[in-house]
Amino acid sequence: MIILNEIKEENNIAHSTFVTYPRTIQISHGVYDNTVDMMNMITMISQNISKNNELTNVYGGKTDWYFFNETPEFKRFMKYVFTKHRTSNFFFNDGMWYNKTQRYEAWGNELKKDDYVETHFHNCYHLILYLTEGNPLILPELNMKIIPKRGEYYVFPPYVLHGVEKLKKKDFKRYCLVANIHENNNWKLNKVLNDLKEKNDDGNKK
Repeated sequence: MIILNEIKEENNIAHSTFVTYPRTIQISHGVYDNTVDMMNMITMISQNISKNNELTNVYGGKTDWYFFNETPEFKRFMKYVFTKHRTSNFFFNDGMWYNKTQRYEAWGNELKKDDYVETHFHNCYHLILYLTEGNPLILPELNMKIIPKRGEYYVFPPYVLHGVEKLKKKDFKRYCLVANIHENNNWKLNKVLNDLKEKNDDGNKK
């Protein structure tokens, strides 16, 4: 079992961990330093737990799938992640990131005693921002677990199995923000449209 050590805030730089077991994947990770936004996210999640009985791998509380999409807190976080990893993860490379559009599903999870997350995978890049400490994230395919600390985030490529065992602490709640990042299949067309828009904008400024 591989355990990622805690990322200390004073060493707040971008990290990439490559794991080969049984296949090679890149996990980008770091520490988010906007404590005010993270406190706001916890409040937003706790006050907006969805009442829908939709099928989900989260056996606990969660917001609607797109709850955080248009919030300034989420937009600031994504800008932070891109800036930190633009040179270390090809997915966030300037040429890739700005020449395509992304579609997000960004929501929040609240887990308390006896709640858990069933082992599953996402078919796209996805990330987790831990707003509190909590039970380890288990990655069985990689024989690995991540012990989260408040403010740590992890970016995973598609199809990485992961889950969370039942929480045992009675008076504890585990909060995190999760986001799927879907690439737009028409990114080449969008690039042409964006280039035309930038050209027109430049022309209007003159």
